[in-house]
Amino acid sequence: MQPSLYIHIPFCVKKCGYCDFYSGVAGDADIDRYIAALDRELALMVPQGLAPATVFIGGGTPTRLSAGQLQQLGQVLGRHLDLSAGPEFTCEINPATLTPAKAKALAQMGVNRASMGVQSFDPHFLRELDRAHEAGTAEAAIAMAREAGIARLSVDLMFALPGQTLPQFEADLRQALALGTSHVSLYALTFEDDTTLTRKLQLGQVQPCPEDLERAMFEAAGRICGQAGLHRYEVSNFAVPGQECRHNLVYWTLGDWIGIGAGAHGMLDGTITANPKDFRAWCEALEAGRLAAIGQSAMRPQERAEALLLMGLRLVQGVELARFRAFAGADFTALCGQAAGRLVELGLLEFTPTHVRCTEQGLLVLDSVVVELASDLEVRA
Repeated sequence: MQPSLYIHIPFCVKKCGYCDFYSGVAGDADIDRYIAALDRELALMVPQGLAPATVFIGGGTPTRLSAGQLQQLGQVLGRHLDLSAGPEFTCEINPATLTPAKAKALAQMGVNRASMGVQSFDPHFLRELDRAHEAGTAEAAIAMAREAGIARLSVDLMFALPGQTLPQFEADLRQALALGTSHVSLYALTFEDDTTLTRKLQLGQVQPCPEDLERAMFEAAGRICGQAGLHRYEVSNFAVPGQECRHNLVYWTLGDWIGIGAGAHGMLDGTITANPKDFRAWCEALEAGRLAAIGQSAMRPQERAEALLLMGLRLVQGVELARFRAFAGADFTALCGQAAGRLVELGLLEFTPTHVRCTEQGLLVLDSVVVELASDLEVRA
């Protein structure tokens, strides 16, 4: 299978108070320069005519670009890629920044799946997340995407927000499902270092969601999505059967992908690449005719096995035992059998003929399950 392709667009209208992704505010001249640098990096990184398994444009806010700039980006991709087979091609969309002309440019580029960063439909919580400008825009953006011919629609929601109640979360989720979306991604709010929201926490201006309430929201999500015909296929992702995000499955199963753009990461055959989180330094390197990657590191078999546990156990299907053996050079039970046995007795882990996976209770304490297995792996590797 050909590798997937991730393209990072690090520009936003404004920086959200909870976000620690590499992103920032820039003018049109900077964006034009960035698109030209993407052209150069693709020429250096991607075999001419690559037919990627999947494509994902993320950010930042890709739809911060103007319709004309999105058309330029589409022309750049057309020079380097073969998209004639119509691979899953996702673009993250900030609803307030989408216009009919931008939606049309995305569709012409080959985008056939929109990931709508709604986060909440509640104006109060949008204000708390520094996204007040988003209020009332999600429905219109989804209609624009559909009108342009982007058939697959996913909605991102956040939960466990400070002060959020279970009924408020359930109302957000039901509103997303009422829009006819075939995929929902749910993200529990985390307080990341050096963000506005974390500083509010440190000052006592906000309080984190209680753990028991966050658990109730997690369980309610499974019930409500299931009633609407969306099944949980990953700890925080739900889809109509057949509408799972194939690009993210590449990450979760440790497949291969090429990362393009400032701040992007990639992985090919266990070797990780990383680009600088500085779009000007990244542009300067490419304008000088060289790649801007700040490092490459080949993962050892133990590291690949640990990463597969960390990512793969997020999936409801779990980790394929044969793939673990190929990465680690030994059977799962030989390396993690003791820890796995303890977790099975606790009702947190189970085996199928082909996979090891978390139970529903195990998914609730996924981090602890992974730490337990990884500690056993480290001792025996």
